[in-house]
Amino acid sequence: MSYPQCLICHRTVGWTGLVVNIGLSLLKLFVGFISGSQALMIDALYSLKDVLTSFLILLGLKYSKKPIDEEHQFGHGKAEFLFSLVVGLSMIIITGMFIYFEADKVLSGAGMTHKAPHMIALWTALFVVGANIYMWYYTRCVAHQVNSPIVAILSDHQKSDAISSMAVALGIIGSHYLNMPWLDTLVAVGECLDLFHLGVKISMEALQGLMDVSAPQETVQKVHELTRAVAGVKSVESVRTRRVGQDIWITLVIGTDPELTIERAKEISLWVEERLVNAIPHLGEVSVHFKSASGTLPELQQMDGEFEKMRQSFARRADTEAPDLGVV
Repeated sequence: MSYPQCLICHRTVGWTGLVVNIGLSLLKLFVGFISGSQALMIDALYSLKDVLTSFLILLGLKYSKKPIDEEHQFGHGKAEFLFSLVVGLSMIIITGMFIYFEADKVLSGAGMTHKAPHMIALWTALFVVGANIYMWYYTRCVAHQVNSPIVAILSDHQKSDAISSMAVALGIIGSHYLNMPWLDTLVAVGECLDLFHLGVKISMEALQGLMDVSAPQETVQKVHELTRAVAGVKSVESVRTRRVGQDIWITLVIGTDPELTIERAKEISLWVEERLVNAIPHLGEVSVHFKSASGTLPELQQMDGEFEKMRQSFARRADTEAPDLGVV
């Protein structure tokens, strides 16, 4: 974390999101109901999903930070992905129902005949835009500093909430000043479709995390570059990465000079580990192994020995399976 305040924000981001989004959700539901704005009432779903996300953040951060134990030897980091999947699936189910009902209103013409919403809905939507932009910047900062997938989801949600509320405001302006009261219903349908798409995106990202998706390609490339820069490293034989909640785990095999002693090669491995720990943010665990660099004489001799064993094995098998052609 870059600043001492980041630790405080990390601990309170869930509660902050919970309180703010409960307030915004109730405000939009109330004003949407009394003003007759369907779009503003659907917009309340954006805040309701953020309430759910904030609540799951509190649970996710609690469980994902539990220490490694006998039953969870890779930690509890995947709890965040599991809770993220719950958020995504909930959004798909809820918005799917709203899409059905709102689209039915548009197709039947019921949404085209209602009156334009009261102007109080416009001022409420603009206030919500400002609140969500502030929350977007706040949660984005926290997500970047702690590398939390579920806080990053909350940040994306706040950004989409701001865009949604701006669309509501534009729809209300169009309803009043362009004499198109059906714009409010059309915006409501668009919001439902956007929420449905967001739910699918969140679910897919959570599933990738649960299936041990590798670190971003730029991180893997950085590992290669940092490792090659360590004195004594002849080659990078393999790099395996996985995301475990907020952390990245790395397993690395380096090639060293075959003339080096085991103690010296081990020392080089420790240098690589230290360099990666200092340069790669949010590194949960790194394991560096060493071997003779590819193409060196010891490795070629080992390969020749293995090929010879395979050749002898095939020869014995051929002798055993050959038919008996002796004459009686």
